[in-house]
Amino acid sequence: MVAVSNAPERGTERNEPGKRAAEAAPSPRRRRWFGRKQHGELRIYQHSNLLYWWPIWAYGYFCAVLTYVQGIGVRELAATTDKVVLFHPSPWLGISFIALILFVAVFTNVRARGVYSFMLILIAGGLFWLALKIPGVDTAFGWLSLLRVHLNLAFYLTFSVLLMLIWLFVIVFVDHFTWWRFSPGQVIEEHRIGQATGHAYNTEGMVVRRLPDDLFRHRLLGLGLLGWGTGDFIVKPPYEDPFEIHNVFKAGRKQRHIEQLIATRMTEAAQART
Repeated sequence: MVAVSNAPERGTERNEPGKRAAEAAPSPRRRRWFGRKQHGELRIYQHSNLLYWWPIWAYGYFCAVLTYVQGIGVRELAATTDKVVLFHPSPWLGISFIALILFVAVFTNVRARGVYSFMLILIAGGLFWLALKIPGVDTAFGWLSLLRVHLNLAFYLTFSVLLMLIWLFVIVFVDHFTWWRFSPGQVIEEHRIGQATGHAYNTEGMVVRRLPDDLFRHRLLGLGLLGWGTGDFIVKPPYEDPFEIHNVFKAGRKQRHIEQLIATRMTEAAQART
């Protein structure tokens, strides 16, 4: 009786280590999930040039605050007698706002990568120095003091609010319609509408190269001086036409991640061949 009653207990004790090992070992589904989590996937979004227009609405808010604090009220332009229209007394506030708009509009569309950015600065500086040598230029610069540009508080607020809303709609919503998903084995182009897959590329033999940065777009307007920055990538899949991905935010960090994914795939392929 004792032997019979103790036999299952000994058998259970012998099976317990095997059960523990089976429970501790991850299932194939878990292994795939953890492997995917370990190697990771990277989504890259291409942004439009509107990404670099944030200084305009940010500076517009600053001008609005400055006009509200230091502004001069003009009652004759108000709709009612108990209201005033606020203008900043200095014309240079309006001139600086217009100059910023022109600067962003020009340098978000003009491409000057790498050393060409510094060449552009040198050429602009040289032209400015030559302009100072023109006879009568002092008189012409004196006329600038006669230029009076005054923008009221309502203009700064209306323009900045509308531009910020458009900026947020495009950057957060429209630019996320299409993205590229990088994984250790492949690169897939995907679309938000219908979740359709555009193209799938094998990463074996793929070359991903970051194009030289633009000083004004990627470094200055793209917050590259703060360690973030934007960048452009060119992807060359094997036996396929290359394609470019423009205005990628935090391009340096994403470049390192892409290199790790491609290196992981190359290591796995080498291990599989051995």
